[in-house]
Amino acid sequence: MYKKNHIAAVFLILSLTISNCTNITLMRTKELRAVQSRVDSLRTELMSLQQRIYEEQKTQSEIIRLIRADQQLRFGELDRKVSEINSNLNENQFRLSKIDEQTAEFKKRLEAKLVSDSISSNSRKAEIEKLFQIAMSDFNAGRYDIAINGFKDLSTQFPESPIAADAQYWIAECNYAKKAYGAAEADYLSYIKKYPQGAKFCVSLYKLGLTYEKQNKINSKNMVWKKAIEQCPDSPEIQVIKSQIKY
Repeated sequence: MYKKNHIAAVFLILSLTISNCTNITLMRTKELRAVQSRVDSLRTELMSLQQRIYEEQKTQSEIIRLIRADQQLRFGELDRKVSEINSNLNENQFRLSKIDEQTAEFKKRLEAKLVSDSISSNSRKAEIEKLFQIAMSDFNAGRYDIAINGFKDLSTQFPESPIAADAQYWIAECNYAKKAYGAAEADYLSYIKKYPQGAKFCVSLYKLGLTYEKQNKINSKNMVWKKAIEQCPDSPEIQVIKSQIKY
C-alpha cells in the first residue's frame, strides 16, 4: 500500500513538474515572441530610418552637386569677367601709352611752332619797324607823297600792329606839312575815331584845331580845343591851346 502511494506521489510530482515546465515553456515562448516582435518592429524602424537617412544623404548629395556646379559656373563667369577686365585694362594702358606718345609729339610740335612763331613775330616786328623808319625818313626829307604811301602800306598790311596807329597820325602830318589842310583834317579825325586811347590822341586834337584855323573854321577849332582841354588836361599841348583859344 505504501509503495503504491509512493508511486502515485511521484507521478503527481512529476505531473506537476511537467505541468510547471510546460507553463514556463509557454511563458518563455510568449516572451520570446514578444521580444522577437519588438525586435522585428525595431528592425523595421531601423530600416525605415536608414532609408530616410539614405534619401536625405542622396538629396544632400544632389544639393551639394548642384551647389558645386553653380559655384563652378559662377567661378567660370568670374574668371571670364576678370580676363575681360584684364584685357580691357591692357588695351586701355596701350591706348594711354599711345595718347602719351601723341601728347608728347603734339607738345614737341607746339613748342617748335611757338619758337617758330616767336621768330616769325620778331622778324615781322622788325620788318614793320624798318618800313616805318623808311617812311619817317621820307617824311623828314620832305618827300611827303612817298612817305604817305609808306605809311598807308603799313596801315593796310599790318592793321593789328601798334605802329599802324602811328602811321595813321603821320599820314595826317604829311598832309598838314603839304598844306593840304582838308586832307589833314580828315586824317586827324580818322585817327581820333579809330584810336581814342592812342598815344597821339591829344596831339591829334590839337593839330585838328590848327587845320580848322588854317581853313578859317574858328568855331570848329574852339570846339575841338575845348574837347582837348577836357580830355587831355595834362597834355603838353594844353598850355598852347589855353593861350590861343577864344571863348
